[in-house]
Amino acid sequence: MPVPERYDFLAGDGVPLKLTRYVGGTKGPVLLVHGAGVWSGMFMLPTLKENFVQHLVRHGYDTWLLDWRASVQLPLRQFTLDDAADHDMPAAVRRVREITGADSVQAVVHCAGSAAFFMSMAAGHLPDVRTVVASQVALHHHTPATTRFKALLRVPELLDAGLDSLTPDDASRTPLFQAAFTKVSSLLRMECDSPVCHRLSFMYGRLYRHARLNTETHARLEEQFGRCNLLTFRHLGQLARGGHAAKFDYGRAGNLARYGQARPPDYLDPEPFQRPITFVSSEQNRTYLPSSTERTFQWLREANGARWYQRRMLPGYGHLDTFMGSTAAEDTYPVLREALEFQPR
Repeated sequence: MPVPERYDFLAGDGVPLKLTRYVGGTKGPVLLVHGAGVWSGMFMLPTLKENFVQHLVRHGYDTWLLDWRASVQLPLRQFTLDDAADHDMPAAVRRVREITGADSVQAVVHCAGSAAFFMSMAAGHLPDVRTVVASQVALHHHTPATTRFKALLRVPELLDAGLDSLTPDDASRTPLFQAAFTKVSSLLRMECDSPVCHRLSFMYGRLYRHARLNTETHARLEEQFGRCNLLTFRHLGQLARGGHAAKFDYGRAGNLARYGQARPPDYLDPEPFQRPITFVSSEQNRTYLPSSTERTFQWLREANGARWYQRRMLPGYGHLDTFMGSTAAEDTYPVLREALEFQPR
């Protein structure tokens, strides 16, 4: 691996963010965007023979890892995905272009990071992103029944009275709640004896197939995951209930004051998406169902024509094992890399 270059920079609203660069060649530059409650380390696990960053570098990519405000390596703050869409994603793309002198960038975006990135594109903030690979979700949110049930119960709103975040590890300032959380989450999934794994399943749904993770990766999950603020959980719950990307719902009075209408506006404008986009879903994803990317894929094809878009299914994989799986370098990384080279006909 080349020596990493690290850059601190500010989002549009002044929030400190981080970029890490690995210069593998002249392809790209490609920006990697992680999900919520995790960090950019998910793309470069030390427990794999070859992680995703190593794979891209080996194939000649100038690779950039973004730690946006959802990163567990940054101080916890309450935010909606609108905040990240308006301030983090444009600032990151702008900073990469400033440093590299590139006219445009490519991006591989995952989970909540993908949702925020697509919101940012829909808002017209990212005209200088030329190619996008969307992992597992984009503008339409289809979740398993258990996730929809928690969203309908408004679990984050119920917890919001006494908590500021949920975490899968033991680093909690509310030990009594964390003990109860561990007890409840252990009842929901018994594939292993890891409390971290059980809490992750409660928080996000089934993030991976156990058979796809090697023993060391599973044992070191707490190095990748941490606290996720409840305001973000509330926004994700709203998207699960509504089924598509929309601004945060502040309630009727709040929406009228902020948006000038009773319901929050959505992000369903197809015009900014006339660029090469590959939608990638895993066949056995139980965090976001594969129908999530299918819906966005078909919607954009109907609106803008088929030439800009393609969709790839990863058989036998779940949500995060796309990047963290023990054999992902052979099974999934080539699919993602080839998607970066997709050219519309």
